Amino acid sequence: MSLLMFEGPAGTGKTTRLLAAAREYLEQRPLDVEQRVLALTKYHGSRRRMDIKLRDRDEGVGNALDCVTVDSFARSLVVRWRSLVNDIGFHPIEGDFASITLAAGVLLQRHNVARWVARRYPLVVVDEMQDCKGGEVALLKGLEPHVRLLCGADAFQDLSGDKDNEAIFWASKVGEVVALTQVFRTQTIGLLAAAQAIRNGSAVSSDSKPGFEVVPAAAAAQGGAVVCWRVRSWAPRGPIALISATARGTSPFSDQVIDWACTNASTAKNGATAGPYPMEWESSDDEAQQDILEVLDLRNDPTTEICCTDLAAQADKHGVHDLRDWALRQQFVRGLSAVTVSDVVREVGDIVRRRRAFGPHRAWRQRAMTIHQAKNREFESVVVLWPLKIAGNLELKRRLLYNAVTRARGRAVVIVQDPKRSAMTEKLFAGGT
Repeated sequence: MSLLMFEGPAGTGKTTRLLAAAREYLEQRPLDVEQRVLALTKYHGSRRRMDIKLRDRDEGVGNALDCVTVDSFARSLVVRWRSLVNDIGFHPIEGDFASITLAAGVLLQRHNVARWVARRYPLVVVDEMQDCKGGEVALLKGLEPHVRLLCGADAFQDLSGDKDNEAIFWASKVGEVVALTQVFRTQTIGLLAAAQAIRNGSAVSSDSKPGFEVVPAAAAAQGGAVVCWRVRSWAPRGPIALISATARGTSPFSDQVIDWACTNASTAKNGATAGPYPMEWESSDDEAQQDILEVLDLRNDPTTEICCTDLAAQADKHGVHDLRDWALRQQFVRGLSAVTVSDVVREVGDIVRRRRAFGPHRAWRQRAMTIHQAKNREFESVVVLWPLKIAGNLELKRRLLYNAVTRARGRAVVIVQDPKRSAMTEKLFAGGT
C-alpha cells in the first residue's frame, strides 16, 4: 500500500510516528539529487511545528524539504499548470482557496501531472489530515497512487461540524491504518482525565485531579480574577494561552474577562495581589489585512488607480515595507505607473499570509486567541474561556473544548460563564451545556 495513516487522539505521537516512518522510507529509498520531501498541513501553526521537527538533524529528514500548507501547494500547482487548468474549463479565483484546491485536485487526477509532482516529491507527509476537505482530499487522492503518502489524523479534532470525515474515510479504505492510543504530550492526571471524558461523551469536571480545573464565574470580574491568579502562578513555567470558544467581539464575557485582567488587580485576604497583566488578542488574517488597509486610507472603489510612486511613499511612511517593495517592483520591473485598489488589497492579503507563515514570531508571555487559532499548537499552560452561549450542537462543543484543553502540556483551567449559578450545578456537558 502507498498510504500509511496514523490515527489517534491529541498528543499520542502522530507527528513523531510520521517522522519515524519518513526516515525509514528514506533509508530504504534515498532521494535523488533533484528530489525533496513534501510536507503538507492545513494551518500555519502546525506547518511551523512540522517544519522544525522534519528539519531536525537527528529526528527529522533534513533540509531536502518543502513544508507548506495544502492551500499554498495547490496554488503553486495551479500557477505552474495554468494553461491546462484553463483548457479543462476551470477558472480558479485568486484568493479563493476552495476554487484553487478544487482545480489542483482535478489536475492531479491526470497521470502526467501527478507523475510530474511525484518525480520531484516521491515522499509526501500530511499532518492533521482531518482538516482537509473537498479539493484538498481530491488533491491527496490524485497523489496517492504515485507517491509514498504518510498521514496523521484524528476525526475528533475536525471542527468543521461534519459528522463523517471525508479524508479519514477515504484513507481508511485505500491505505494501512495504525491506531494510536497512549498520550505522550502530557502525564498530568487532570488533563488526561478531562480529555478522555470529553472524547467519551462523559461529564467534565475537576474531580480534584491535579492539572485541570473547571471554575464557574458569575461575572466577568470573577473570571478576570481567576485569570490573574493563574497567570501569577503559571507565568514562571512559560507562555500562557488564553483560548476563547468565541471570536473577539462576539462574546461580551470573553472580551470583558480579558479586559478586566489587563486593567485590574485581584487582591487576596492576606493582601497579596495578582495583575494587571497585559495581553493582546492574536489577530486573524482578515483583521491584520484590514489594519494595513485602514492605515493606507484607500478609496472604496476597487477600480480606482493609485500611482506606484505615491503608494510606495505611503507604505514606507507607515512601515509597510513589503508593500513598498511590491509597488516599486510594479513600477520598475513591470513598467506600470499605477495599480488599482483591488490590486493593492490582494497584495496586502498575500503580505499578511506570508508574514504569518514565514515571518518571525514575537515572544509573548500571555496571549488571547480563539480555539481555531490555537488549533494544532502546544502551550505549557492554557486558560479556556467558555461563554454561556456557544453556537453548534453538543458534539461540536465537545470537539471545541477538547481542542482547547489538549493544547496544554502542563495545566489548564476552564472558566465557565455562569451568571445564574445554574450552568455548573451539573458537571460540564452533563445536561447539554
